[in-house]
Amino acid sequence: MKDRYILTEFARVINSDRYQYTESDIFLMENMQDKEAVFDVFFRKTEDGGFAVVSGIQEVIHLIEILNNTSEEEKRKYFSAILEEEHLVDFLSKIKFTGNLYAMRDGEIVYPNEPIITIKAPLIEAKILETPILNIINMNMAIATKASMVTRAAEPVKVLSFGSRRAHGFDSAVEGNKAAVIGGCYGHSNLMTEYKYGIPAHGTMSHSYIQAFGVGAEAEKVAFTTFINNRRNREKNSLILLIDTYDTINIGIENAIKSFKECGIDNSYKGIYGIRLDSGDLAYQSKKCRKRLDEEGFTKAVITLTNSLDEKLIRSLKEQGACVDMYGVGDAIAVSKSYPCFGGVYKIVELDEKPLIKISGDVIKISNPGFKEVYRIYDSEGVAYADLITLVNGDKDKEKLLNYKELSIRDEKYEFKSSLLKQDNYTYKKLTRLYIEQGEIKQELYEELFDILNSQKYYLESLEKLSIERKRLENPHNYKVDLSSDLIKLKYDLIKEAKNI
Repeated sequence: MKDRYILTEFARVINSDRYQYTESDIFLMENMQDKEAVFDVFFRKTEDGGFAVVSGIQEVIHLIEILNNTSEEEKRKYFSAILEEEHLVDFLSKIKFTGNLYAMRDGEIVYPNEPIITIKAPLIEAKILETPILNIINMNMAIATKASMVTRAAEPVKVLSFGSRRAHGFDSAVEGNKAAVIGGCYGHSNLMTEYKYGIPAHGTMSHSYIQAFGVGAEAEKVAFTTFINNRRNREKNSLILLIDTYDTINIGIENAIKSFKECGIDNSYKGIYGIRLDSGDLAYQSKKCRKRLDEEGFTKAVITLTNSLDEKLIRSLKEQGACVDMYGVGDAIAVSKSYPCFGGVYKIVELDEKPLIKISGDVIKISNPGFKEVYRIYDSEGVAYADLITLVNGDKDKEKLLNYKELSIRDEKYEFKSSLLKQDNYTYKKLTRLYIEQGEIKQELYEELFDILNSQKYYLESLEKLSIERKRLENPHNYKVDLSSDLIKLKYDLIKEAKNI
């Protein structure tokens, strides 16, 4: 029994719901395992009604890498412990992913109902990946998207992700801080994120550090000077003093000033130095502290604000004229506190080249059928104008787009809501990329995903190409996400077929 506490990476593949294996057993018994399926990963809405930020594609590809590199013996050990169907255990022990994986890259801006990932593979290979993929994508994209909202609210002030201790477990802390950086955070505090992804961790001191030197003003000053003298020449550490342990205005800021002077820290210091406020009226205290620091000549001292911040509180602090050079944000980002369930789904859209659709009385749950890809269209000034979801094969609008021909795009539900793109008066970018082909990973594209700061750079550059009205956090201006004419026709033909209309 103790052996089950020691899990290899293959456990990530089986981090699944049982029904996927129950269905796979039926598919195997009915000789359906070789049918080629297409599944889409997408979401239906965001917290603010705007866009989301893609994160987790690297981890999804690694999941498939694990599946393909795990030995038959190890697979059998796991499957035989949880499945009673011997024929299914035999089949799964030999299984490898032999299909294709298409995805948007980490850092991409994406809208509801757009395929973020498309799996095209034999039915069981695609089916057993459903929960593991959603587990990765929903956590990563919830955090990256929330980080985007917080950092947009804070702009131009930088944000650090400080939420590891509130994250929902190991992967959530490590991958979550990575996702937060992709979503615009300047940095994070997690050592394992630094180790795994190479993004430097930030952090200086806690209240318990100061308390370890005793109670009161003198003890706090000793804590400050000791810290400065021990850390001033360390390349990775900034001299940020936490000043609210006892009394921010009457004790903390004065001790910080005395300690900086006593230790010879001033504007000539090559590293970062300053203070952090973690409680009380942050707007009021930050202004008082800025005034005192400037009076004493510490005009380059930075002020970091923390304490249960989110995009709304940050916006309020900005409106109040808070003096701040950096925000540290914890659980609001780490667990996407106000919108913790991202809601990504994994839906079959085609089987053996026959398009499939899910119909619901809840219109938002009606799926878009067929094997699809996504294009972003830019106007003549380079601003993102609309996204067009097309069929991969035989799509007339796609052919017009690829050749910069005159193209009319329209709202799926309201034909009168349409736009005419004039010939050669727009540009486009294909957002869908092929990362795995016939089970083989495209190494150049895969390795690009390991450069997290490059993914962040891509996100920030994409953000610059959105109009300011579409970046606002409340009631963002609607961004057009249209289906091609052929896709609309296919969708409504299938609805009529299903309902015998």
